[in-house]
Amino acid sequence: MGHCIRAVIGARESVRRLAEDWLKAKVVELPQGFGMIFMTDDLLEDVGELLEVSDELPFSELENFTEEVKTLIERYSFRTKLAYIETEYFGGVGTQAGVLYENGRIAVEPSRGEGVINILLRELGVWRYPDKDEFDMLELGKYRHMPH
Repeated sequence: MGHCIRAVIGARESVRRLAEDWLKAKVVELPQGFGMIFMTDDLLEDVGELLEVSDELPFSELENFTEEVKTLIERYSFRTKLAYIETEYFGGVGTQAGVLYENGRIAVEPSRGEGVINILLRELGVWRYPDKDEFDMLELGKYRHMPH
């Protein structure tokens, strides 16, 4: 079974602020007071048109982190932390990557590799049980594909 998403995760109130300004941004409520917004093509198209930013890729470590995503996270991470994550797995083989912003700046550099998402979630404040990682604590395995 595959897992292919690109999303912004943060405190629920922080991602709600983003969703209030962008109609195509829908908040997915996660455990521990967190929320997630999928970076859908429709949302990014709106951001690109309204903010006049390109769809270039600013970091080689992130395959889907466009200038649109970067602009959103920089603006909405003021006084909060927001993590951008992307996964692409099929049959247990694949990649994960992400970056963490705080106060409009990079707090954890963009990186790719096993465990990256758990590191970012831990920096957001996600707690875990000894037998479960941060990814599982937020039940992110339920979200295998992005909505259209």
